[in-house]
Amino acid sequence: MLNSIAKKFYEHFEADGLYEESSLEREVVQQVLTMLQKDYEFAKQVRSEKSPRWRIIFNAHYDIFRELCDLLMLFNRKKTSNHQAVFAFIVVHFPPLEFDWEILECIRKMRNGSKYEGKDISPAMWKSIELQFDLYIVAVQKKVEELLQE
Repeated sequence: MLNSIAKKFYEHFEADGLYEESSLEREVVQQVLTMLQKDYEFAKQVRSEKSPRWRIIFNAHYDIFRELCDLLMLFNRKKTSNHQAVFAFIVVHFPPLEFDWEILECIRKMRNGSKYEGKDISPAMWKSIELQFDLYIVAVQKKVEELLQE
């Protein structure tokens, strides 16, 4: 099972001390969540333009998703700057979200290729993950909102 791979990564990151203790300030989480929701709505508008830059759209969605995951980690009083560690944490600690490790790795590698290897995001690449991005962003957003209500 692919999510067992995420667990192995999580355990490795935990052993290496990549997860730091953090505080949970609900007011700050709410403020950041509100900004991310606005960013997401804007990113969806941009992707419907006549000739969008898919790399920019991809990066906006990636950053929104990762930052939402960062917020979710705060409810467990943890943080990390390592993106793979963020995703492993979410898969392990929030199994009801049913995130697929392979998809998370795919989008992380696409982002790294774009950022560090000069690989552009083609329309086909974007289309291959667009639905998953939307589903995952909405799922994390709802989970953060739910936890804020507790």
